[in-house]
Amino acid sequence: MTPSSPSNRSKEEVVAEFRRQSLLDAACKVFGEKGFDAATMDAIAEAAGVAKGTIYLYYPSKQVVYEAVFAAGMTTIEDQLTDQIAKAATAREAIGAFVRVRGEYFEQHPEFFRVYVGEVARQLIGLSTTRDASRVATDRQIKVLQHVIEKAVGTGEVRAVDPAAAALVVFDLSKGQIGRRLLHGSTTTVESDIAFLTDLIWSGLQPARGITP
Repeated sequence: MTPSSPSNRSKEEVVAEFRRQSLLDAACKVFGEKGFDAATMDAIAEAAGVAKGTIYLYYPSKQVVYEAVFAAGMTTIEDQLTDQIAKAATAREAIGAFVRVRGEYFEQHPEFFRVYVGEVARQLIGLSTTRDASRVATDRQIKVLQHVIEKAVGTGEVRAVDPAAAALVVFDLSKGQIGRRLLHGSTTTVESDIAFLTDLIWSGLQPARGITP
């Protein structure tokens, strides 16, 4: 079904969308604080300020709520990455946009970062039921940057590297930087961290000086 445009949505559709988003925001907070196993529908209802039965009108189980929270966050990040990288004039700017979007999003939504880290941990010990969906969402983000690096290698803007491997390294480095800030604290600003990591990555990707591509 094609979603209704903002101009022709009914009042009921607008209210339902607002309610779903409110429930997902509350659920993300609960999952981020408690983890999946300890989180309950009662706790989500309390955080959302609604009766537990209201949640079941939109999401039939805790698992479905969790999957919706994870999918919404990953989709938002992907959309922002696609938009900002499309505006980049150079590969360096695209890499900076990739690092910045992820860094700023997780800085502004630390509860979702904890959900994300928790999901990775659940996958490692075989408890996740969203492994395939998580992998697809992660791969989609990585491929956004991979395409940029592929093009840059072709034009000589980036030295000859494996675009898929390089994009994965950038993804992992940005994740590590975010984790350090949110889990261990930082005396630096997110902007300075983003600039430092972008410079570090670019120094390893740019062609050697004095060598014409």
